[in-house]
Amino acid sequence: MLDPKRLQALQAVATTGSVREAATQLGYSSSAISQQIAALEVDSGSVLLEPAGRGVRLTPAGELLARHATRIFEQLAQAESELMALNAGQLGSLRLASFASAGAELVPPALAQLHARLPGLDVTLRSEVPEEALALLRRGLIDVAVIEVHDEVGGDGLVYTPLLTDVYRIVLPRGHRLAKRRTVALADAAGETWIRLGNHIGCCRRNTLAAFDRAGFTPTFVIEADEFWPAQGFVAAGMGLALLPSLALGVIRSDVVTRPLRPDAAPSRDVYAVTRPALSDTTAVKTAVAALVDAAQRDVVA
Repeated sequence: MLDPKRLQALQAVATTGSVREAATQLGYSSSAISQQIAALEVDSGSVLLEPAGRGVRLTPAGELLARHATRIFEQLAQAESELMALNAGQLGSLRLASFASAGAELVPPALAQLHARLPGLDVTLRSEVPEEALALLRRGLIDVAVIEVHDEVGGDGLVYTPLLTDVYRIVLPRGHRLAKRRTVALADAAGETWIRLGNHIGCCRRNTLAAFDRAGFTPTFVIEADEFWPAQGFVAAGMGLALLPSLALGVIRSDVVTRPLRPDAAPSRDVYAVTRPALSDTTAVKTAVAALVDAAQRDVVA
């Protein structure tokens, strides 16, 4: 492979028209430039300069190589400029994945803030369950994952930033006897029927069932809702009550009400932003995570 420093010497001679001027331009001695070009002639197997009066001129091989050298250094300068823009978050892309309810309530204001700060950044968002989001993150297919967690995190080589604790609330028909209370004790709903959430699997389901267990009863489920919004519909129709996370209650039907559970009985889930160590200090990821933290704080206050 041809040495870039030797190409630079040849390109300088082509630009300035002399070895002496090339040396002045690059800050070397004339003999150093001559040595660089002599070495390049050996590398290329071609004569690159020939005498011309008291100076030198490029041979056809030298002119060809000088033209390529010019394009190479222009491309390097462009790469350097784009890399600076990328590191500053002014260029490039950011790929996020989030679980559904965070993607609907928490992520949009964060991305609006991110766009205001880094308008040149191309941002994409996909909806994924936490396990799949972490798998995509480890494979390098996304840059930031917003996940729900019910256990301790860390120890897996990823960088976790806590966003908020999403506390579940009880959803009641508007005329229900418990709707008059500001806070509901889950034990007071022991005789009610309940809506099971089909999208609650694994830790989510164990978490809510544990809350019923702490309240001293086993719930009677009469129907299963695949998503949070249909669950509100079943509650409104009087089929049963539901426990839904606060992030899933950004839009509430007019014929249902939500009430907080007593703190000792309320199930919850922790929400984190996760990235890889190699990305955690990049401008795009740092700005995105900071925007998610800000959005989470506003959500908690609200």
